[in-house]
Amino acid sequence: MIILLTGDDQFAIRQELEHYKAELDSQWLELCYHRFPSSALEQAMSAARTPSLSGGKRLVVVEDCNLKQWGDTQLESLRYLAQMPDSTTLVFLATNVDKRLKIYKHLIKHGQCFELSLIPPWRTDLIAEAIATQAKQMKLRLPKDVVEYLAAAIGNDMTRAASELRKLAIYTNGQPVGLAEVQSLIPCQTQSNLQLAEAVRNGESETVVRLIDELLARSEPMLVMVATLLTQFRTWLWVKSAIASGIQNNTEIAQLCNVGNPNRLYYLRQEVATMPLRTLIQAVTKLVDLEMSIKQGAVQANAIMPSLLAIARLFQTIHSK
Repeated sequence: MIILLTGDDQFAIRQELEHYKAELDSQWLELCYHRFPSSALEQAMSAARTPSLSGGKRLVVVEDCNLKQWGDTQLESLRYLAQMPDSTTLVFLATNVDKRLKIYKHLIKHGQCFELSLIPPWRTDLIAEAIATQAKQMKLRLPKDVVEYLAAAIGNDMTRAASELRKLAIYTNGQPVGLAEVQSLIPCQTQSNLQLAEAVRNGESETVVRLIDELLARSEPMLVMVATLLTQFRTWLWVKSAIASGIQNNTEIAQLCNVGNPNRLYYLRQEVATMPLRTLIQAVTKLVDLEMSIKQGAVQANAIMPSLLAIARLFQTIHSK
């Protein structure tokens, strides 16, 4: 079986891998389970072609596959896909793929592609469904208002959702739990991040400083803060660009901008009405640079404040007119 897992939902991807791993003989796990970087594709293919010593299944995972950077050398390494033993599950992991690529078409000719993308942060209905499903699997009894609160508090971070639900399962020990208890145990961090995006967009420097201080004080990861801002500002940029190009139909704009609910365009139109396209481009560019700096370890906690205030100042001049 040949599988290509794509998307940014790391929790869902880990669950899929655990599912495949559970099919292996636990006594032979060290000999039947292999992970390789994409740079070691030839070695991964060699392991995948080798029948399991236990006579059971073998799982081979190739991580961080950037198909755009793969060429004839990698395509040559994949020539044995058709000869893969039935006992082997070969999994390729990729954040995203271009389905027009020859190497993608070759992979799909011999296997299947599953896209596991994060639920958009504004689709709290789908997030609530996912949390309710996880809670049910843990035999955790949660009222509707608690599930809705968790969806707003946690957002689309399903890894954190699983962690918080495990803590609730231990805390409740099979007993019902109320909203007030859950609120005291699980802080609403995502909402604060969205409030931070609004404060930056409105050029409210004092509010930006207060929210950043609050988030950092409760150990909110900088990368989560910036990722939430980047998602929100990208959406505003895409919507503004679509409108500026003359597209008026909300359904068409929603499809182009990856907005799951076209009804949300009513609010997005109002939000971007006074936001110049050039300013949005500058803001997104600065946020991308900030995100990259954080990932590279070049930004400390005390450096995020000036960067976000600089973006807020871009919008300050707009609201002061």
